[in-house]
Amino acid sequence: MILQIDAGNSRIKWRVLDGTAAVFQGNQPTASVLAGEPLRLPAVAGLRLAQLSSVAGDTVVANLSRQLREQYKIDLHVAKVSAQVGAVSCGYSVPEKLGVDRWMAVLAVFQKTGRASVVVDAGSAVTIDLITEDGVHHGGYIVPGIKLLQQSLWKGTDQVKVDQLACTNTLGPGVSTDEAVTRGCTLMLVALIERLAAEHSADLIITGGDALLLKPQLATQVDYYADLVLDGLSVEGVSYGLGAD
Repeated sequence: MILQIDAGNSRIKWRVLDGTAAVFQGNQPTASVLAGEPLRLPAVAGLRLAQLSSVAGDTVVANLSRQLREQYKIDLHVAKVSAQVGAVSCGYSVPEKLGVDRWMAVLAVFQKTGRASVVVDAGSAVTIDLITEDGVHHGGYIVPGIKLLQQSLWKGTDQVKVDQLACTNTLGPGVSTDEAVTRGCTLMLVALIERLAAEHSADLIITGGDALLLKPQLATQVDYYADLVLDGLSVEGVSYGLGAD
């Protein structure tokens, strides 16, 4: 069995694969592991490999590495960005500067579809990556996610305060400050995503914690995948290093 972990800025997701089937899965706040709490994993017999995609920093990697050695007696294999994996080439001039979560998502999408795609990961930040039908990654865009956009208004103004950070089910004009903020922030992201999908005549793929909030607002056809970063860890040819504590 294989343990796969996606350590994001806000949450850590994990699953245990038996072959290609997820037999256990879960998530918890990244801050809990950063503070030294263990990842809440089941007692799994026969766990032979642990793989990690992390944008959460060295402390999280070190804490997870230590836990896995103590709990399962296995090393943690940490995914890295490389210039090429199979038919997919990285668009960054310095591949190591690309977020590994974005790279895992791009690899997973191309393995699933083999088509030109606009890959959206809607998390704390929203990342958008472009890949051609030949597997050429053309880089992408990073913007604040829904909650960060709303928080920036809350922190940066005296009059624009919202009681609850949220997405919205409609993009019509708001008739209260709360509605104006939530609808305006959502519309900014929707407009960006739709423009890029139209300009590049590519499949639109979405993943991430806020994906299901944004998906109904998109006028174009969009395919949702829950675990693209974890799926990328299974792509043949991904480079790994060993985590250290």
